[in-house]
Amino acid sequence: MLTTTTEHLTRLMAWLSPTFPIGGYTYSHGIEYAVESGHVLNKADLVRWVEAILKHGAGQTDAVLFAAAYRAVKAGDEAALIWAAERADVLRGSSELALESTAQGTAFLWTVTNTWPPDGLPRWTAVLATTGRSPAHAVAVALVTACAGMPLEMALAGFMHSFAANLVSAGVRLVPLGQTDGQRAIAELDPIVHQAAARALDARIEDLGGRAPMIDWAAMSHETQYTRLFRS
Repeated sequence: MLTTTTEHLTRLMAWLSPTFPIGGYTYSHGIEYAVESGHVLNKADLVRWVEAILKHGAGQTDAVLFAAAYRAVKAGDEAALIWAAERADVLRGSSELALESTAQGTAFLWTVTNTWPPDGLPRWTAVLATTGRSPAHAVAVALVTACAGMPLEMALAGFMHSFAANLVSAGVRLVPLGQTDGQRAIAELDPIVHQAAARALDARIEDLGGRAPMIDWAAMSHETQYTRLFRS
């Protein structure tokens, strides 16, 4: 079992911070249309919507593939990393959700590579390059945290928390909600984040996939929304 160090903690906080330059603030994962259509009107609605994403949508799919990619790197299994990267690329409900994931993943890898790359990163980014696919955000973070020697449980929980917090931030601006209600929403989602991460650690290949049609519908509808603030 890997030991968590304070260096792991501060580095993970930096990599998953809203200030890390991957453009996460420009994506709403379809929440913009959910607000426009009246499905998300207050804090309780926002918490339920994000909870569904974490449990049944891209959040859970990404968590399973995060664990798979991380374990592939730690095992030195290039084929297993390619397998996870390919599925993370194609298991998206809409073109904008795909853009949301790959644009952030590409920016994340580029920034880490050019700032404080962990040992072994060039090998694994080269493996991803052989797929001809842009890396999904979950795979990119899994690869980097595995190279950095961070424990999987901590890295995955951190990634899921960051994902949920970014969606709440979008909701705060769109509904709109106050900053205090935004923090209340994140607090209510915290146990859901840990539950989703724990399920992903024990998941099988057969568990991949989502069952959140309303979320996919909102993301698809957002593509033709007349007035938009967000890219997804």
